[in-house]
Amino acid sequence: MKHARPRAARHRLTGAVVLTLAVGSITSTAGAVAAPVAEVPDVLSTDAAESDVAPVEPGSEVVSAGATGFLTRDPDTEVRWTRYADGTSTVLGKSPVAADPLVHGAASDIVAVRQGRAAVDLHNMATGAAPVHVDLGYIPGSAEYLGTAGSVVVASSETAPGMDQVYLVRTSASFRMVNGLPPEAASVSVAASTDGALLLLYRLGASAWHVAVVDTATAEVTESHAVSHTGGKIAAALSPTHLVWFDRPDPSFDGSVLNTVERGSGQVRRVNVPGMYSPVVGVAGSWVTYAQSTPLLANAPRTGAPLTAVPLAGGTGVRLLDHVTTLVPGPGGSLLAMGGSLATGEGVYRITGGTSAPPSAAPVGSTGEPTQLTLLGHDIPRVADLDENQGRLPMTWRLSHLSVELTYRIRHLATGRTLQLGGDPFDPLKPRAQELVFSWSGQLRDNGRTVAAPNGEYSWELTATALSGIGAPVTVGGTFTVKRTPGPHDYTDNTSPDLLARDTSGRLWLQDTTFDAAEGGHNHPPERLVGGGWQIYNSVEATGNIAGGAAGDLVARDKAGVLWLYQGRGDGTFTTRVKIGGGWQGYTRIAAGSDLTGDGRADLVATDSSGALWLHRGTGNAGAPFAARTKAGLSGWQQFNSIEATGNIAGGAAGDLVARDKAGALWLYQGRGDGTFTTRVKIGGGWQGYTHLVGAGDSNLDGRPDLYATTPSGHMYWYEGTGKASAPFAGREPSLGVGGDQTSYDDYI
Repeated sequence: MKHARPRAARHRLTGAVVLTLAVGSITSTAGAVAAPVAEVPDVLSTDAAESDVAPVEPGSEVVSAGATGFLTRDPDTEVRWTRYADGTSTVLGKSPVAADPLVHGAASDIVAVRQGRAAVDLHNMATGAAPVHVDLGYIPGSAEYLGTAGSVVVASSETAPGMDQVYLVRTSASFRMVNGLPPEAASVSVAASTDGALLLLYRLGASAWHVAVVDTATAEVTESHAVSHTGGKIAAALSPTHLVWFDRPDPSFDGSVLNTVERGSGQVRRVNVPGMYSPVVGVAGSWVTYAQSTPLLANAPRTGAPLTAVPLAGGTGVRLLDHVTTLVPGPGGSLLAMGGSLATGEGVYRITGGTSAPPSAAPVGSTGEPTQLTLLGHDIPRVADLDENQGRLPMTWRLSHLSVELTYRIRHLATGRTLQLGGDPFDPLKPRAQELVFSWSGQLRDNGRTVAAPNGEYSWELTATALSGIGAPVTVGGTFTVKRTPGPHDYTDNTSPDLLARDTSGRLWLQDTTFDAAEGGHNHPPERLVGGGWQIYNSVEATGNIAGGAAGDLVARDKAGVLWLYQGRGDGTFTTRVKIGGGWQGYTRIAAGSDLTGDGRADLVATDSSGALWLHRGTGNAGAPFAARTKAGLSGWQQFNSIEATGNIAGGAAGDLVARDKAGALWLYQGRGDGTFTTRVKIGGGWQGYTHLVGAGDSNLDGRPDLYATTPSGHMYWYEGTGKASAPFAGREPSLGVGGDQTSYDDYI
């Protein structure tokens, strides 16, 4: 059945493309003749005139070429004939790869449509006449259709197990047996054809393969040659003067051997072509053309070889196309290729010439796709607000295709910390997808560890390299600014809490607690030294941002009872200390970092020896960071040996406290937002096994503060906050902590 497709807009492409090159990759090994090569520079020449070309469905393959048009199969297996004259196409049906019912007539306008196992309809696409039905049932035995050469149908019939007889059929009742094939020939197939002749591939015995040229007028074998073949389709071509094919006599050879025979001479000329594993081949005049069949949309890295034409007698070659997937013969010694040129894009190209001048390739059909990998656009926000979208930044690029190897680079300009990732986004189920979306997690790498990205300016770069190896890589880049709110326990301006630890020598160390969701836990970078001399203090507390700066701060009490402010700079260091005031030696315990009064500023609480709890409201003023103390209205705090300000862990109106009694029970004091607390709730027992508790804030960026705990042996554990007053912490998980499992620290902050 024929269905005329309405004429689509025709693509306009520049005309013939010829690239001259030296075929230096063709070398000789023992038993092979080397092709003489002349070194010449690449030259690109184009026809000055533009030509109309027919639209072709992307992903199609060319099946055959005639005088008036060409046959293609699209990705949906639909086969259509397209006319050169006006681009009109006629759908002939579906042609599944696994059971191919549509077989073409090589180098002609005849298209054969199989009707079952032993019948075929021949459609003359030039005249549009009613199809000619050819019934192979007249052939003795059980006939099977093999192919069509022009208007001649080729069929075989098994005369005995493993023995085939071949017939040439012109009409249902007119057929001739091919003479000259060995009686034991088996597994016969049509390998190639030209005007007046066809090439058969057959097997003798278990593994001896041969090709035979058959004169279609007389049905006589005119010559045959042994080939090194393992079955299936062979890359071969036939012209009025020559026979060529690729094989691999030595399985260890890195590539294939191009065999060239001047018909009737009996002399085979062999040339090694390294790296050639899936060749296509054709003959244009006195030139042999070949390439590695390389799809533009490869699903794995490949090494392609462009469509190259080399004189049959040897010599300098010319590059015709940058890649091809299929190559078929056309009338008058022409060829038709499905492939692409970096200059003119993807489509169907007709290759002509090759007699008095080198062949050239000109487009006759276009898919509208560029052969060169091309950036079509990108969408990268100028400002990345990582307080939103769960701390992620979507980055979108559009490429001409996604059959690429990618490298992403995101770099913090101030520190040089970089995230570099690679990947292959190609999806065989969506081969023509163009949009690439990368969701950046807001993290970088520092000395092999994942760290949260700080605020500031960033550069980004994307490099995409086609898996097919065709064309140059594409690189595009730009900048953006990260914006995120520093956390209360954050000294490095990247939201994630930082742990501080003082060693027995008085040195203070800092380590980020970056949570890497992809790796399923905290991924601590190496600790960094803040400074020495901290042994002069008997209490150091993380307070959150109490001084109105850009990062969290510290307060430290010396042995004389003077409290000092260390204001965070946001880069992991602190300003020179500022004296807050004296008289703080009256407190037995100090805890800070929770907003207990609901004003958005962190406050400080302290207990005295009588068991009273005192509140120092935060002011946000570096000169006087705390207001005058007020009694929180509670007593009995002398029963606790550890008090921590945790932030809002219970989902209430304000920050909370946790306190551990001397029996090891941990209690929750939920803040009301007015500086007082609800009745305490028991969290659980067994906490006496920890030397330090640290309310470090939200370390996994889920919006709920968490808790760290250390053991006497230096092990550290992480308790994830739940936001529930009845059970504010989930089960513990091991954490590397500052410096790993160390016992050289006497305080954790």
